Amino acid sequence: MFTLRFAFKNIISRKSSLVIILFIAFSIAIMVMANAVFDGTGNGIEKTFSTSFTGDVVVRPKTDFPMSLFGDETPVTGELSELPRIIPYNNVIEYIKAQDELEDCVSQLTGQAALKIGDINKMAVLFGVDSDDYFKIMSGISIVEGSTYIPGNKGVLINRTMQQKLHDECSIDVKPGDEVQFISSNGSSYTLRGGVISGIYEYCVHNDLQDNIILCEPETVRSLLGIESMASGTLDIDKSHSSMIDDFDNMDDMFGDDSLFGDDSLFSDDTLSGTENSFENSEVVEAGKTAGEGEFREAEDSVDTTWNYIICKLKPGENHDRFIKKLNAYFKKAEYNVTAVNWRAAAGMSAQYVYWMRLIFNIGIILLIGTGFIVVNNTLIIAAMDRTKETGALRAIGADRKFIAAEYLYETLLLTITAGILGCLLGLLGNQLLVNANITFSNSYLIQLFGGSQLKTVVTLSNLGRGMLLSLVLAIIGWLYPVHIALETSPVVAMEHI
Repeated sequence: MFTLRFAFKNIISRKSSLVIILFIAFSIAIMVMANAVFDGTGNGIEKTFSTSFTGDVVVRPKTDFPMSLFGDETPVTGELSELPRIIPYNNVIEYIKAQDELEDCVSQLTGQAALKIGDINKMAVLFGVDSDDYFKIMSGISIVEGSTYIPGNKGVLINRTMQQKLHDECSIDVKPGDEVQFISSNGSSYTLRGGVISGIYEYCVHNDLQDNIILCEPETVRSLLGIESMASGTLDIDKSHSSMIDDFDNMDDMFGDDSLFGDDSLFSDDTLSGTENSFENSEVVEAGKTAGEGEFREAEDSVDTTWNYIICKLKPGENHDRFIKKLNAYFKKAEYNVTAVNWRAAAGMSAQYVYWMRLIFNIGIILLIGTGFIVVNNTLIIAAMDRTKETGALRAIGADRKFIAAEYLYETLLLTITAGILGCLLGLLGNQLLVNANITFSNSYLIQLFGGSQLKTVVTLSNLGRGMLLSLVLAIIGWLYPVHIALETSPVVAMEHI
């Protein structure tokens, strides 16, 4: 306790203590404000993307090429690659829906095609989704004209930006009810499919990545890409259709009696011709189709399994990284060739420039604060060297090495902790001034960077904790070398300068 009081009196008696405290406090205040801006920026960007098209977590197949929600992002050849699908879809979706952290999810198919309106062809990225489920998750999207499409009506939703570009660049006005066509290239062949615009939607925050997105029914995407629709469900055969099988005791009897085919007319040319036509006009019934009274009908509980992605929205407050690790651990154990990724990976390489811009800003701030800390540390060292006489006197009257080390440590801690608390308070004050200034942006890149047209800052406890932790680290660094100098100085040598 005596050592602490002695260290406190030493700090009060030196004028340089105030300069050191203010310098450290200013550096920490800058760091707190910078982190507040970056935290606000990160939250804004994440909210913009996750509420527009990425969700919180995306489950997709594992691939050897970069794959985002927009498809294969391999330069030049990316658009020619066929996207793999989630297998086994049923097992994956059932496990995801069973998680307590999940609020909702929606499956998605992605394809690229040319939107043909009149004589104009415009490249677009097609998101094949169930519109009702999709809009439950994407709260950053709103319908401004028309409505969402009804399954089976070949509905299409075009975003407001694309509508405006078609009007400004091509003098074409598109509105709900208009018919459009999609052209997809598959090697040397082309596929043409039609659709009807059911509505116009817009994003709450505009981003260049969203300009070419068109929402449409999954069957339209499957048809354009030549994907066979596969479903799973209960196969229920009516008794009237299974009576033939029931008449045989075993499968050998079914083919063991020639009398079954005794009627030659069964294989007449006319009969074969009619049979061939009936096969040509019939549809292949897969799992998930049921046989009814003389006709096939789709099972009520059938689920289409041809999907590229599962977009998940988590409940508020859930840890996204922990949820991703949990899913990936299960997929690895079950040996499923799928993986869960965060919103940034789902957005793709085109969204990485925002991350790099933020990283550059962070590096600049770190360099600025690091330079300041070097100056502060040098100040502490100089202060220790100027106290050589005092240290020598203390050693001469019997102070041991432990006492000297403790005194220097207490002084450094008092200086840096006081500076840390003052720096955090100044950072809070500076952050409040930024909030009250209502700084707004008109540049589209800044709007994307900060997740909105207005600067938003967030001061969190972890932000303040980092500031205090940094002050403690500075205390240790600022204590080690000065105390080393003090302890290495001989009391005899120190007394010579008195």
